[in-house]
Amino acid sequence: SRVGLSTMADLEQKITFDPPKYVTFDPVPREQIKDVTITNTSNHPMMFKMKTTRPGVFKMKPVFFSLQPNQKKSIKLQYSGCPDGVKPNLKDRFSVIMAIVPKNAPVDWDVEKIWEDQKMQVELADSVKRKVLRIHYEGYEVPADPPDKSDKKSKKKKKGGSKESIDDKVSDPADYRTQLQ
Repeated sequence: SRVGLSTMADLEQKITFDPPKYVTFDPVPREQIKDVTITNTSNHPMMFKMKTTRPGVFKMKPVFFSLQPNQKKSIKLQYSGCPDGVKPNLKDRFSVIMAIVPKNAPVDWDVEKIWEDQKMQVELADSVKRKVLRIHYEGYEVPADPPDKSDKKSKKKKKGGSKESIDDKVSDPADYRTQLQ
């Protein structure tokens, strides 16, 4: 059961985030909590995993969760604060990893187990998407999007991690056959 590319492009529109691009924290030495609301307007049950660039400084609650079609959930993003005199790291961000719940996932499934499960990972790989929520520190520039996006893509191609680039790597048709075997 391969997920079509159109489904994936579609999913990006159908999973909405509020706020959509970044969360703002004050770079002061006190704990702060912000909410981000994630809504699944697709017709697939989706599962999510939250990550951050600095787990010691940022906490997410919950880290693993799922959303049925048309369900929404509020995620608490906690920032432990910035010591006085320390400049915040403007590259800090949260990442939301999302995928369509595999059809053969157990009924009483635990989202964390599915993410960790080897067999499931194969199926998840087809529909996995990553959404980056940047962190904006009060008093600093709002994080910009575009330059970072092209960076990510070029890195991916070098690693050979993206599916659509198989043609880029293959110039000679005979070569193609050997790759496919």
